[in-house]
Amino acid sequence: MKRIIGFVLAAVLLLALSVAAAAVPNGTIVNHTLYTDIVALIDNHPIRSYNVDNRTVVVAEDLRAYGFYAIWHAEERWLEVVRPVVDGEPLTPASYPDYKPEVPAGKVGTPAHNILATDIVTTIAGDKVESWNINGETCILFRDLERYGEIGFDPEARLAVYETMPYKVFAGGHAVEQAVPEVWQVSGQTTADSMTVTFTVNEDYDSWSGFLGTDKSDVTMDTIWSADTAPAAKVTVAFYPGLFQPGESLRHDLFDTLSALTIPSVADTVDFTNTTEVRIAVGKVFWVTLNGKAVSGDLFRSQGNGHVDFTFLFDKGFAVKAGDVITVTVSTGDVEQLPQTGTVPENASAEEVLNLLKNRFLYHEVETVENDYCYVIRGYFSGTSSGNANDLYVVCKTGEMKNLTASVWPYFQTVDSMKFGDDPKVLVVSGKVLSADKENLIASRIEVNMDTGETKKLP
Repeated sequence: MKRIIGFVLAAVLLLALSVAAAAVPNGTIVNHTLYTDIVALIDNHPIRSYNVDNRTVVVAEDLRAYGFYAIWHAEERWLEVVRPVVDGEPLTPASYPDYKPEVPAGKVGTPAHNILATDIVTTIAGDKVESWNINGETCILFRDLERYGEIGFDPEARLAVYETMPYKVFAGGHAVEQAVPEVWQVSGQTTADSMTVTFTVNEDYDSWSGFLGTDKSDVTMDTIWSADTAPAAKVTVAFYPGLFQPGESLRHDLFDTLSALTIPSVADTVDFTNTTEVRIAVGKVFWVTLNGKAVSGDLFRSQGNGHVDFTFLFDKGFAVKAGDVITVTVSTGDVEQLPQTGTVPENASAEEVLNLLKNRFLYHEVETVENDYCYVIRGYFSGTSSGNANDLYVVCKTGEMKNLTASVWPYFQTVDSMKFGDDPKVLVVSGKVLSADKENLIASRIEVNMDTGETKKLP
């Protein structure tokens, strides 16, 4: 099982931070564990499990009944999880708990516990690991137990499985010094008002994490996929406002811009869904591409000790694999979103720009119309929260490109057709919009000016 390993890219390394992060007060609710239908097994014996941010977690203190020690060091505020060797064998309990997991009817995906901010440190086999305080107990990632065994996930059976490997236990949880595979290729670039990071995924890693300092911004970019039994690619941008130096900087501006968005917070809701209006607002300052194709998804906010995270969860249908290229751009203003990857050469023809756009859509372009002034291309995405959305781009015959999606979306749930009006710069778009009582779809027609993006409702 591949391990998640964070690497800091030397070429864009930010100098090590020596100032302690401004901590969220202990006891502050910062997230939730969620009920899950995933059954976790320790050597074929079920153990309590929950979901945190789309990842399977177990309660560290429960492991005491499954052959582990969970030692609490009160003075150091440190929970130490180890797997001891007794009589030449990994410790096994005389009997396992009589725990019978049941799917909590009607509760899967709803909060099970409040996660509280804490200064407690948790280690497994001496390695500091991510952990969460749930009012006196500690949740840890199930996959972090691989230090002492093998981890497997069966999405169809909804099982997370741990099997003790004695040689790993005898080695104290660090059995094999593995050769370090080739790291992800990561690069960052900035403008006066934006930051873009490009990742090339490597097959030996589940994520990349590091401080990107091309603009002296303490911004961390994480990408994660194949997350336990519920694959969902996501990108996290983390800020450390307590470490911001006095005075304005790009990182201040990016943080303030994202903070102003009306996006869900994990402390307030377990539904990260963005409305169409919110997606449009997010799309003006935060966007992601996968192999040059725009990715749709939901942006939400969370926080930890000293950091504030903005996580973009890819819509279903976007699978990430080795060799893929992910770009993430954060901007302080409404910057033209495309192109991000596979940049159009200078003085590119309209046909070159059009072909680039066609390659960006998740499936294919639905419709392209043309007149002497421009091409208009409509693309199809299948999302988890907004149904079938149509993104609309104009490519002038001079090669200039414009994104008119934000002009069109408020008027339609679905777009049926588009055609040019008497004025070659005016497009007539027809489709359906949800009725005021949200029970029916009714016909909708607009004119959109392809120069200005201005719209006019038609009878």
